[in-house]
Amino acid sequence: MSDPYNSRVWKDNWLNGSVFRHGRLQGCLVTSKNSGTHWIKYMLSVALAETYGVEPPPYFSEAATQPYIGNPKKVSPFTELPALAFAHTIPHALMDQKWSHSLFNLPPYVLQVRHPMQILASHFTKWNYELQTDWLTYLKGDPSGEMYRCDLFWLARFWNRWGDLKQRFPEKILRVRYEEVQADTRGRLQAISDHWKINLTPASIEMAIEAGTKEAMAKKVDPSAEKNVLQKRKDDLSELFTGEALAIYQDIVGEYFRHDLGYDLLAIPQKS
Repeated sequence: MSDPYNSRVWKDNWLNGSVFRHGRLQGCLVTSKNSGTHWIKYMLSVALAETYGVEPPPYFSEAATQPYIGNPKKVSPFTELPALAFAHTIPHALMDQKWSHSLFNLPPYVLQVRHPMQILASHFTKWNYELQTDWLTYLKGDPSGEMYRCDLFWLARFWNRWGDLKQRFPEKILRVRYEEVQADTRGRLQAISDHWKINLTPASIEMAIEAGTKEAMAKKVDPSAEKNVLQKRKDDLSELFTGEALAIYQDIVGEYFRHDLGYDLLAIPQKS
């Protein structure tokens, strides 16, 4: 492993204490970037609003869903709601120790992930107006973690740490794959409700499913939020990950990823 990568791993593992703010929470949603964060947060927000009798979010943007599943540092204006938050954080090394969970009263976690190829293609489509780079350069990534919000090296650090914790504390972390939510939205929302013990009603889950369709969400775009969230990516993964691109991807994944989180990481996923 390269020194820039190991230096960033050490920094993430020991200098990021954000997880220790989670003690007041009943549950925390941790998502890999570009893994359906807006979608799952919006559906959960709609279900929470219906279950607890508060007004629903006007949009699916991060700002609009903040009062329902927000920042660990902020308290929701809706006192009726359970304390929930979300993050893309890479957990501190002390979370490997069982005593830290009781000392800091850490909540149950829902870990939502997606196949890395899908994540990379989605991130490149969404952010290349800022990145202004080509696909192969982006795939090669930055081991130091300074250039990109999300690349293969960020994914390796995120997957390795949460994979370690999932292996060590399987009852504490519910892994939810994006593709599972697509295939069984009702079942996954119910599983999250059960894991956090937030008692979402069947009617609220049905309402959330209806609100979470692309057609319904297209009518709930926040005009002040980031653009290009509801993507219609034209490039097929089999076209993006071929030849040199596939070799770059497989080499980095093979060297840096310790956990697969239920995926065949080296193969192009089937269309869902």
